[in-house]
Amino acid sequence: MKKLIGVGVVAAIAFSTSAYASNDVLAGKWVLQDAGSTQATLDEAVENVAQEMNFFIRALARPVLKKQTQICQQWSLGWQTSQFQFQCDEAEADTIPLTANGEVIKKDEEGIEISGTYQQTNDAVVVVLESERGKRTNTWKQVGENELLFTVKLESEKLPTPLTWSLNYKKQ
Repeated sequence: MKKLIGVGVVAAIAFSTSAYASNDVLAGKWVLQDAGSTQATLDEAVENVAQEMNFFIRALARPVLKKQTQICQQWSLGWQTSQFQFQCDEAEADTIPLTANGEVIKKDEEGIEISGTYQQTNDAVVVVLESERGKRTNTWKQVGENELLFTVKLESEKLPTPLTWSLNYKKQ
């Protein structure tokens, strides 16, 4: 019995160490790399989705999709006791409880409820935000020493395929 408890304690310590390893690595300020090609990357992502739409809807859809492809020159990531905080440039910081698993975490400017899910691995944090309009998955993943890949996937019943793009960041 003591051996089982000891193994459980060692496993718990190992898990908590690995769960917090990415906190140390991902926490801080991250600056956009290859800023010159960023707009082209986002335009291509929008065009890939727009091409799947009805010809008459494309012209209306492109500006709406482009509005969703916000470029963050800098991400600030961090953890407090029970929540993850992420901030794009000088915008107000967003937070999500570390225990969030699909419950409503906030309302948008139009009063629409947004639910959230927080997931963390050894090298990434995934925040999924959902509302009646669709689903947005933000992934911040360490891909090298002081390198971060930020990936967004937007899904909606109004989109023929998900709108997805990735941008590279370096730790400041």
